[in-house]
Parts: sequence; C-alpha cells; structure tokens
Amino acid sequence: MKQAWIKAMVAKLAATGSMVLFLVLVPAVAAGSLPLWAAGLLAVVGILALNVACGILLPAEETTVSRRVQPAPKAQPVQLRVVRGGRAA
Repeated sequence: MKQAWIKAMVAKLAATGSMVLFLVLVPAVAAGSLPLWAAGLLAVVGILALNVACGILLPAEETTVSRRVQPAPKAQPVQLRVVRGGRAA
C-alpha cells in the first residue's frame, strides 16, 4: 500500500516538475540565456518524464472479452410531415 502511494507521489512530482520545466524553458530561450540545442535536449527530457509519470499514474488497461465493441442498435425511422411553408416538422 505504501509503495503504491510513494510511486504515485513521485509520478505526480515528475509531472509537475516537467511542466515547470516547460514554463521556464520558453522564456529562457526567448531571452537568449539558454542555447537552442540545450532547450531541445531539455524538452526531450521533459517529454520523457511526462510519459513515465503518466504511465505510472494511469491504471492498467483490462483486455477482456466483455470490453469488445458492441454493434450500435438500429435507428428507428422518423416520421416527418410537411406543414405550411413546405418545411418538414
């Protein structure tokens, strides 16, 4: 129980940290204080951190037979009648 809680907290911390990284990264490149190659490298690291964090936080998918796509029910025909003005109501 405690291990799952710690895992979730670390994943939330990684997601928050990578979002803060993106918020700081754009103004730093615009101001010229961070080279473009370093910004690209940090952006890739941030995307990887978000991918790992989301992979930990999302529940595992269940692949069972009951989750198969069911065909949609057939639509009932709609009866329209023409009223004054030539429009269907």
